[in-house]
Amino acid sequence: MKISIIMPNLNGEKTIERSILSFVNNNYVNKELLIIDGKSVDRSFSIIRKYANKFSNINWIKKKDIGISDAINIGIEYCRGNIIGYLGSDDLLNSETFFKINDYKSLVDFDAIYFDSYTYFLRSEKIILRKCPNINFDKKNLIKHGTIVGLQNIFFDKRVYQNIRYDVKNLYSMDYEIYFKIIDFFPRFIYVEYPATINLFGTNISYRLERVQNNEAISVMWENFNFLYLKFLPIKRILINSIKKLF
Repeated sequence: MKISIIMPNLNGEKTIERSILSFVNNNYVNKELLIIDGKSVDRSFSIIRKYANKFSNINWIKKKDIGISDAINIGIEYCRGNIIGYLGSDDLLNSETFFKINDYKSLVDFDAIYFDSYTYFLRSEKIILRKCPNINFDKKNLIKHGTIVGLQNIFFDKRVYQNIRYDVKNLYSMDYEIYFKIIDFFPRFIYVEYPATINLFGTNISYRLERVQNNEAISVMWENFNFLYLKFLPIKRILINSIKKLF
């Protein structure tokens, strides 16, 4: 089973080499890495070029995207794998992740498989385990609990992306938004208690634009909340305040 990983990058010279190496050093053989970067102005290009020239399973796509959502959509068009995942250029892939995906896929025909993760805080040099809540992956729980899992820790069967793409207008909460799209058509999500990645927190978009991301996520939540609970609109103000507390 082939696993495709999409890695958007923009001026990630400080972390991208470590991210690429976490893919290269993973012993799972049937894999590919698609790096989408046509805009960086730092040393990213020279780093990407070095590894793309050295490894045939690393494909550098030099298209100019208009944001992470667009970059992922571009990457999807080039994927040749049975399973498609995402890895930020400041994320590190753990050694057993691909093997666990392969093992579970041989037992269960899932639409998506998702995992726990580690977060490494660069400023305080602390690492914590972020466990996913033990709940059903459905719209009601997405509204109640938020994203549930970060995009770097969930992997989709390629059929999910046949007719579904990320909204390019959603710049920072693309994972949250697309879960609402996917769950109606592809409900078979399974959870594995294993940290799939290590996220380096302190250099990424989530850290620098946290407030913007939260506001965007609230908008996504409210759109879906309206859909599920339209009859409760008279208490809209109270509900919005409650929703904001989740973030």
